[in-house]
Amino acid sequence: MPAPANGHHPDNRVDPAGLDSDTQIDSFPVELLEDRYQLGHNALYNRLKGLGIKPFKVSRRAYITTQELERLDQLHNHLQQGGTINDFLAQEPTPPTDLSLNRTEIPVNLSHLIGTVADAVAGAVVTSMRSTAGVIADAVATRLAQLQPTTDPLEYLRTLEEAHRNGWILSTSEVAHLLRVSPRTITEHGELFEDSGFVFVRVGKKRGEVAWRVAKPGDLPPPERYQPMDPKTGYPQW
Repeated sequence: MPAPANGHHPDNRVDPAGLDSDTQIDSFPVELLEDRYQLGHNALYNRLKGLGIKPFKVSRRAYITTQELERLDQLHNHLQQGGTINDFLAQEPTPPTDLSLNRTEIPVNLSHLIGTVADAVAGAVVTSMRSTAGVIADAVATRLAQLQPTTDPLEYLRTLEEAHRNGWILSTSEVAHLLRVSPRTITEHGELFEDSGFVFVRVGKKRGEVAWRVAKPGDLPPPERYQPMDPKTGYPQW
């Protein structure tokens, strides 16, 4: 059969997003992962970074493979059961290494090598430009990653006490992790809510999420009481 006038084989159709049929079957859009796991942007990319997953772009949209999606699903189930990324990685089987290959048999992808070097340079630049607030946020994230609620159910209270004492600002996903609820439950509380003896006050944004200051009931001013005035004397009636 003669080839079409546009030079493309009829079995290699390209959809409007720029993906051929084979790529569509073996890929998943990154933009749908936040809703899939009910996560904020930064919490999602912390998981991608922890698993070493680097999305690829096609027509300005980012994708991951179905194999990587399966690993993310397994990690999500593991975290829901109280685990951490580190012990999930420790449980994953190590891929076998074929020692029979010599140096001349290892294929080198120049484009991939250049991309890897570029990513490393970009990461070094970003790290050098981090502010003090970013370093503190990383310390909070590290502390939360070490939290083991199954071994010590009171550890989250000590973390909240430390956040209150040091004036740390926590993101919605961090507060949700500590209180063992979904991020959506936290944002539905509005500007202020109380839980576990602490008061959480909305104070703006942190890494693209709603940010919260950890306070205690005694830190907040008492509510104003209405006192009717005596129209004759101009003084409060009590």
